[in-house]
Amino acid sequence: MIDAGRNSPPDMSDSLRAELDKLATGCRILDREGHGSRAVGHLALRDPDGRGFWLKRSGIGLDEVAGWRDFILLGFDGKRLAGDGRRHVEWPIHAEILKARPDLNCTGHTHPYHARVFSACTVPLRAVSSPGANFLHPPPRFTLTSDLVTTVEEGIALAQCLADNSAAFLRNHGVVFCGATIADAVMNGIYIEEACREQLAVGASGFPWEWPDEAEHAAKFRKKGANNDNFFDYYSRQLAKPVDG
Repeated sequence: MIDAGRNSPPDMSDSLRAELDKLATGCRILDREGHGSRAVGHLALRDPDGRGFWLKRSGIGLDEVAGWRDFILLGFDGKRLAGDGRRHVEWPIHAEILKARPDLNCTGHTHPYHARVFSACTVPLRAVSSPGANFLHPPPRFTLTSDLVTTVEEGIALAQCLADNSAAFLRNHGVVFCGATIADAVMNGIYIEEACREQLAVGASGFPWEWPDEAEHAAKFRKKGANNDNFFDYYSRQLAKPVDG
């Protein structure tokens, strides 16, 4: 149940509220695209005024994130600055990635089935088709722990593992993904799950298979992100369609 009675922080601008509403839509899109896992998984948005980041509140699923009220403002030290609800214990993931990467404004951590399974594999993710081509290099694999990333030290190590990539595997756990915009981050989350599903399928087929060479892959990557806003809007329209029955 969403508590609609909670109040906006007094200094929240209309533009920030709109961005958080869009982030909520991103949560629901990810749930629809296989990232939902009970009440775990979270997205975060860098605060435009430099105060820290807005994190999905704990205790609700991605599909239950209704709007701006479902995010809390945290400083980069994890201290709550605004908003209601519980804080996810894995807040250091977002804090340390955003601190290390000023080019990013949105980060996510989820546990989609195929990417979760692939995170146990030690082979690199290849571009079976277009979803995998959205990553110039195979996403790195964070191996420090398979457990929750709950300390600043673990968050720093994860940010270092991610480096300048837009996604990474957490071994035997899940994925992180990010982007300069909400649409970029959400689509990178969708792309990595699709790419994992494709590689697991082609690998299980037993057939010989191949992937584009480095030059062809780089050429495809250069088109990366051109459709992210369009695709995000498409998924938003799908969410808005009435449910039959």
